[in-house]
Amino acid sequence: MKNTTRKSRMMNPGRKQGMALPLTLIVLLVAGALVALSFYFIENMMTTTQMKTDDELRLNAALAGVERGKQWLLSRVDAGELPALTTTSGDISAVTAPGFPELLVRNPINFTLDGITVEVRIFDLAYEYTSALDFVPGIPPRIFQTQEGGSIKSSQSYASSNAAEGDTGAADPDSALLGSYLIRSEATLNQLTKRVEQGILMAR
Repeated sequence: MKNTTRKSRMMNPGRKQGMALPLTLIVLLVAGALVALSFYFIENMMTTTQMKTDDELRLNAALAGVERGKQWLLSRVDAGELPALTTTSGDISAVTAPGFPELLVRNPINFTLDGITVEVRIFDLAYEYTSALDFVPGIPPRIFQTQEGGSIKSSQSYASSNAAEGDTGAADPDSALLGSYLIRSEATLNQLTKRVEQGILMAR
């Protein structure tokens, strides 16, 4: 009896040590999973913040491109030059998407701002076109001056169920339209592009 009791007492410490090892491994696995999950959420938040920051940078750069386009137009008008189509003559029968070089008044303005590539296109909207022209999405809308006291009308350029022309209303009879243009500025960063465009009516 004495020998049996001694053996039982000697086996108890070993059992406790054997149970402690699996518990330790479980705790380590749970802690590791929590750490990995924390890193995932932190990385996701950092990525989202960086994407939002990059988008704001693209927007600011594109807006700067619009201002450069406006500055160029004003400089030409001040110099007594009315920018007009330079790449084609006569009525437009076809355009090349997506840049539409047939409607440009000059070569695109290219510059870099804070590591962001910006391309600015200036389109002459007072163009004439033939019945063969296909108004594809993105083509600058046509705007022209009528003989009705200087009123401005915009012809249909995009796919629409409304076949009638839109009338923006009459202008001051004493004013004269110098030109109508579209400035399209595109800023590219990390292979993503932000586009900002603005229509310009120049009159005196």
